[in-house]
Amino acid sequence: MEFRISTELKNLIGKDLITDDQVAIFELVKNSYDAYATYVDVLFYNNKIVIRDDGKGMSKDDLEHKWLFVAYSAKKEGTEDNTLKDDKQFADYRDKINLKKSYAGAKGIGRFSSDRLGVNLRIISKQVNSNEIHQLDINWQDFEHDAQEDFINIQVKYDLLKDSDYENFKHGVILEITNLRSIWSNEKIDKLKKSLAKLINPFESNKIESTFNIYIKPPQANVKELIQNSLLEILELKTTKIEVKVTDNKIISSLTDRGTLIYEIEELNPYKHFKNSSMVLLFLNRKAKHNFTMIMGMHSVNFSHVMMYNNGIRVYPFGEPGDDSFGIDRRHQQGHSRTLSTRNIIGSININEASDEFKEKTSRDGGLIVTSGYIELEDFFLEKGLKRLEKYVVGVQWKLDGSIRKLDQESEDSILLENLDSRKRSIEMITKLIDKDGIEIKSYDSDFLNLLDDEVDVMDPIIKQLHNLAEKTGDNRLLENIEKTKKELLKVQEANRKAKIEREEAERQKLEAEKKYSLILKEKVKVEQELEQKTKQTIFQSALIGTDKEKIIGMQHQISHSSSRIKRNIKLLLKSLKIYELTEKQKKRFGIITLEASKIKSLSNYITKAGFNLTANQISEDVLVFIEQYIKELYLADEDIIDSKLNINVFNSPKEEFIMDVRPLELTMIIDNFIHNSERADASDINFSYEVSNKELLVIIEDNGKGIAEENLVKVFDLGYTTTEGSGIGLFNIKQSVIEMGGTIEVESELNKGTKFIIRFKK
Repeated sequence: MEFRISTELKNLIGKDLITDDQVAIFELVKNSYDAYATYVDVLFYNNKIVIRDDGKGMSKDDLEHKWLFVAYSAKKEGTEDNTLKDDKQFADYRDKINLKKSYAGAKGIGRFSSDRLGVNLRIISKQVNSNEIHQLDINWQDFEHDAQEDFINIQVKYDLLKDSDYENFKHGVILEITNLRSIWSNEKIDKLKKSLAKLINPFESNKIESTFNIYIKPPQANVKELIQNSLLEILELKTTKIEVKVTDNKIISSLTDRGTLIYEIEELNPYKHFKNSSMVLLFLNRKAKHNFTMIMGMHSVNFSHVMMYNNGIRVYPFGEPGDDSFGIDRRHQQGHSRTLSTRNIIGSININEASDEFKEKTSRDGGLIVTSGYIELEDFFLEKGLKRLEKYVVGVQWKLDGSIRKLDQESEDSILLENLDSRKRSIEMITKLIDKDGIEIKSYDSDFLNLLDDEVDVMDPIIKQLHNLAEKTGDNRLLENIEKTKKELLKVQEANRKAKIEREEAERQKLEAEKKYSLILKEKVKVEQELEQKTKQTIFQSALIGTDKEKIIGMQHQISHSSSRIKRNIKLLLKSLKIYELTEKQKKRFGIITLEASKIKSLSNYITKAGFNLTANQISEDVLVFIEQYIKELYLADEDIIDSKLNINVFNSPKEEFIMDVRPLELTMIIDNFIHNSERADASDINFSYEVSNKELLVIIEDNGKGIAEENLVKVFDLGYTTTEGSGIGLFNIKQSVIEMGGTIEVESELNKGTKFIIRFKK
C-alpha cells in the first residue's frame, strides 16, 4: 500500500496555512533573497501583483524537479547552489556574490504563498548566463474542484519563450499573481512598506544583506519606491545599549551609555546549540523615545521591541506590538521597579547559522519550534542581555536623585556620566559581574570610572575595587594615579593637621588685631580732625603731614603689619577648607573680612598723603586725577610709600575728566590689588589708561605677566581661585567693590602674553 495525496493538500499548505497577506509577500521576497538577488520589486496593479528579482533564476530542470516537487527543499538538502559551485558558466556570477551558509526559507512550501494572494500564478524564469526563458502557468482553482482527485494529476502549463515583455530581464524570476483574493488599499500597502522595512536585519553588517534592496509601487504610482530601513538611524540614538556576540567558544558583551563604554567582558559559551549569533538591546529613556518618534514617525510602542532574525530575515511574531514571546512584560508585571518592559526597549536577536534547532513553524507567523536550541536562545536573551541591561539601567540610572535622573532622561548629554554616585554604582556592578567564574573584564572607559579627580578618599573601599579593575585590564595610567594619590594622602593629612594649628593661631591673631585696630581707629579720629582743617589743593599732597609725621608713619607700619597678618591667615584658612563646600553665607563672611583687611591696608598706605576726610563714604572727584595722583604719590614719588618692582605707567589726557562719587578706600584698594596681582604674575610692566565717552568711563589695567588659560577665565573672580601663589582673594574683592560702586568688570588674557581688565563706570 502507499499514500495518496489529495488536491486538498494545496489549501493546507497554501491559503489555509498562510492566513496573512503580508506574510505571503514576505515568503516570496525571502525566495528572492535566497536566490542572491540584489533587488526585488513588489509591483501592484489593478487585480495584479508582480514580484520580480534579479537573482540566479531557475532552469527547466529546477522548475520540474525542485519548484514542482512539493515539500522538497534543495536549500535544506544542501544542493541549492551546486550549479553555482561547479558549473563554469556561472563563474562570473559566482564571483560577484558570497555563497550562503544558510537560507531564509528551507521548507519547500513557501512557493504556495502565492495561493494566498491570488487565483492565478505565472512564473517567468531566466537563469544566469542562459538565453532560455521558462514560463509556468498555475491556476490554483484547478486543485479545488474535487478533493478525491490526486494532487499529482493536476497539470500546470509550461512554455519555453523566445523573448519576454519585461525590459532588461537578464536573469532572475518574475511572479505574476492575478485574480487577487483581497483588495490592496493604500492603507494596507503602507502597512506592508513598514513591515518590509524590518524584514532584513538592520542590526548586522553583511555584504549580501546590505546590497539587497526592496522596491514597492502602489497601483496609482508611476515609479517604484525604495523601502528604506530607518532602523539604522535608531542604532545611533544616544542611549544605553548592550551588544552581545556569540562564537563557538566565547561570548563577548559590551555595554555603552551614550557613546561611553561602561564595560566589555568575555566569557565561555555555555550553550551547546546556540553559536555564531548576536544580540543588540537598546534602552529607550524619555529623550530617546522622543528621538525615535521623530525618526520613525510613530511611537516606539507601536513599532516593535525585540525582533528575531534567522539568517538575516525576520521571524514573526517576535517584536510585534502585543507580542510577549520572551515573557518580558510578564516579568515586568511582577516587579515594575526592578525590570524593563517592551515599552522601553528595542533590539534584535540574530541567529546566523544553519541548524534544525532554530526552525520556523510552518505557519510562518507562529515563531520558532520549541527545541533544545530555542530553550538556550531564551536563556541567552534573558541572562546575557536583558538582565545585564537592567542591572545598569535599574541599578545605576534609576538609583539617582529624582531631579538628576529627570535631567539625564531629557538631555542629549549624559548627566549620569558626570555623577559621582552613579560612577561608584557602575564600579560595584562591574566588580560583581566579573567576580563570577569565567567572566573576564576586557575594557572600560577609564575616564568615566576614574574617581580620583572628584577627591574621593583613596581609603574608600570603592577605590580598592577600581584598583582591581585597573589591574585586570592592565590600565597602567589609572594604577599610577591611584598609587600616587595614596602616597599624597599622608601629605594631605599632615597638611590638615598643620592647617588646624594655623587656623587656631589665625583666630588668636585676629582677636589681637581687633584690639590694636580699635586703638588705631581712636588715633585715626584725631588725625582726621587735623586733616579736615587743612585746605586741599589736590587730592594728594606731595609732602608728609607736619609735626605728627613720625607718629603717623609708626601707625602706618603697625596697621600694615596687622592687616598683612590678617590676610595671610585668611589665605591659610581658605587653603585648608574646600571652597566648593562653603555656603554662600560663609563665602560672604570671608569676603567681608578680607575686604575690611584690604581697606585697612589701603588706609595705612595713603593716610599720610590724604588731604580730605578719609572716613567719608563717598566724595565727588575726578576719578582720572584721583587714580593718577594716588599712584604717583605712593608708588612713583622719590619718597614713595610702597616699593614695587613693576614699571607702572599712567596714561591720562589732561583734556579728559570724569567727575563721579567715589569711595576712596575701595578705589585705592582696587589699585593696590591690581599692582600686587601683576607682581605675582611675574609681570615687568603694568599700564593704567582711560577712555571717556557718552558719560561712560573705561578704566583699562593691562600687564605683561604670565596670563590666564582661556578655560579658567570664568573662575578668576571666584573666592579662593588663583593662578599665582596668592590667596585667591584679591580679584574677588575687586569685583565686589566695583559692583558696589555701580560698575562692571571684564577680563581678557592670553597665556605667556599678559592680562587685561576693563572696568566700566557710568554717570
